Amino acid sequence: MDPRQDSTSDSQKLYYGWWMVALTSGMIFFASGIFFRGFTVLVPFIRDALGITQAQTNLIFSIARAEGGLEGPFAGWLIDRFGNRKLLVPCIILAALGYFALSFFVSNVWMFALVYLGMVSLGNSIAFQHAMFAGLNQWFRRRRSLAISILAATASLGGLVMVPTMNALITRYSWQTATLLSGVLYTIILLPLTIWFRNRPEDLGLLPDGDKTPPIASVADMGNGASETVGAELRDYTVKEAVRTQAYWLLLVGAGLRQMATLGILVSLIPILETKGVTRQEAANLAGVMFGINFVARLGLGWLADNWSKSMILGITLSIEAIGFLFLFIGEWHGFGVVLILLFILSQGIGDGAGIIIWAAVGEYYGRDRFATLRGYITFAFSWALIASP
Repeated sequence: MDPRQDSTSDSQKLYYGWWMVALTSGMIFFASGIFFRGFTVLVPFIRDALGITQAQTNLIFSIARAEGGLEGPFAGWLIDRFGNRKLLVPCIILAALGYFALSFFVSNVWMFALVYLGMVSLGNSIAFQHAMFAGLNQWFRRRRSLAISILAATASLGGLVMVPTMNALITRYSWQTATLLSGVLYTIILLPLTIWFRNRPEDLGLLPDGDKTPPIASVADMGNGASETVGAELRDYTVKEAVRTQAYWLLLVGAGLRQMATLGILVSLIPILETKGVTRQEAANLAGVMFGINFVARLGLGWLADNWSKSMILGITLSIEAIGFLFLFIGEWHGFGVVLILLFILSQGIGDGAGIIIWAAVGEYYGRDRFATLRGYITFAFSWALIASP
């Protein structure tokens, strides 16, 4: 079956954009489980193996998380100019080489920081934060929230499966063995999948969502919230136009505050749970459960975001997440405190699941042409705070 055919055709063949969702979801399942979520279990083992403090360990991993924002404007500009695939391939190779280097050459904290930040983190951040989401944004308008949420939900599913697996693998063998196998997976699975990656539907003679004609819609004036109907294709904002709107700055601040709170917990999640009386394997299992809840939440909230107010969903879920932090603060792994810890896992899984809606909103408000650049400026703006948040 040729998956490039428009989904609205009488032949019932699937729009290639949904094949892109499946392709990118398969890739990010491994990337998220190993890097974006898997770092949670790597933290205590690296700390113990290298003989460094928790604060030093947190700093390295916080810089790694922030790195996805520090290079954001430049990576976004490259993606908008040259396409996603031209960055995806070399960055996956860079990350894979980084995992091999971690396994064979790292023996002190300085070498670890150099390899992890300069190869593993940089490659993963550009490939799976910037290129992946920007690429998927190109294929959808009406179903953008659902498509991006499926991608993000699969990232959480990767955490559900890979985090306990990584912890068991490191415990049984070593963190060097785990990073070696990570490099192998990137090389034999993720890299070959890029063969089927396409930048835009127009490259295949298609339109976003598989539509037959360009959409006619009501476009909001993002500066004051007023709406006017225009008889033209939905417009794409330039960078200068977007940064002059109030909505862009509200999205920037909202994304930053949410990311700061979430990262501050995730970097030290397992050590924090250990202080509550949870064993390391139990903590890894709880983290996996949280990512499983996150998976379901992202799917459900992605569907809701295409039909309900995105701002309302973001406000409610942020409140749920804040209450969850309180549960973690007062909870202990005995008596009624166990219930509070479990409620934290539930609320964090739900609350963090809504964060991806911010990127769907950026695409909805400002279009496809400069999505990567506009997203890059937002991630850059809050990346400095991410370093200090833990």
